[in-house]
Amino acid sequence: MVTVTNVETLLWNKIISLLKSDNWGEAYRYDGFDARVDFDFIILEKEGEEVLFGWDNWIEGEIQCSERSIKTIETLIGKTLKKGKPVSLKPDAVKLYRRMTIR
Repeated sequence: MVTVTNVETLLWNKIISLLKSDNWGEAYRYDGFDARVDFDFIILEKEGEEVLFGWDNWIEGEIQCSERSIKTIETLIGKTLKKGKPVSLKPDAVKLYRRMTIR
């Protein structure tokens, strides 16, 4: 898995919309009291592949997925995304949200 960081909020939302338009389904969306205000976490799935989206109002958005999916996203938006260390998508945080995912 590759993580891209510091994705501006508008671009982060645009990427989610673009993938949903390409038949990526929402497997999970955080729905806590602070959802989409202070924090957000979304898992999109398509044909067995996942793209994880984490967002925090302090650090902007993060996206975690395969290198192939990152390249697809970069092609869709016409921009290269910056890889980095996750904050919202640290392994322990992802594990916690996966436990809440009902499949």
